[in-house]
Amino acid sequence: MKAKYAAVLIFSSALSGLDAQQLSYTPDIVLGHRSYTYMHNINYQLNDQLKINNLTLFDTGYTKDQDRIFFIRNTLSYSLRKRWTINAAFGMKNPGAFFSLYVQYRISAPDYSLSYSAGTTYQKGFSLEQSVSFEYTPGLTENTKGYVSVMAIGNIDNSGYPRGLQFVRVGVKQDKMVYGIASNFDQFNNAKKTLENIGAFVKYNF
Repeated sequence: MKAKYAAVLIFSSALSGLDAQQLSYTPDIVLGHRSYTYMHNINYQLNDQLKINNLTLFDTGYTKDQDRIFFIRNTLSYSLRKRWTINAAFGMKNPGAFFSLYVQYRISAPDYSLSYSAGTTYQKGFSLEQSVSFEYTPGLTENTKGYVSVMAIGNIDNSGYPRGLQFVRVGVKQDKMVYGIASNFDQFNNAKKTLENIGAFVKYNF
């Protein structure tokens, strides 16, 4: 685990000296019935077409015999058009290192965003990886918005469905802070093993 935390610290330190106007950091913490989860997104816009991103997740059970999930992905994105990007990524996740190439389509408006991506991931063999992300923030009052976020990722290979996850967030957004109810669902090895975590979350957009 020390190596995983070191990777996060090194990446964060490398970005600390960059222009804050082009840098965003969004941590998300969940306290659930099975585990606590820390996740963050760090984005840095190099220019109009190039962007780098670090997505890191640690899911740790409350007792030593419970599962621990980790996911660290560093991505370089190139904007082909307004809504299309091509992405190259590398990182580590259960059970080891991986590399990905995928295309993403994204639409957005002031109160919602939707993205879909598909490509190939290599981790002890190639798989087709697809992901969908949706976020909706309808206005409730002058200073408060609703918040609904759904993210789903799935891998398919010759063995079937080796890995999948779905994250759901429902709550309220006040300025840069978001909080509410969270549900995390994970599937491994054709859903022979599944994990659930339901609880409260807080998220902040720096």
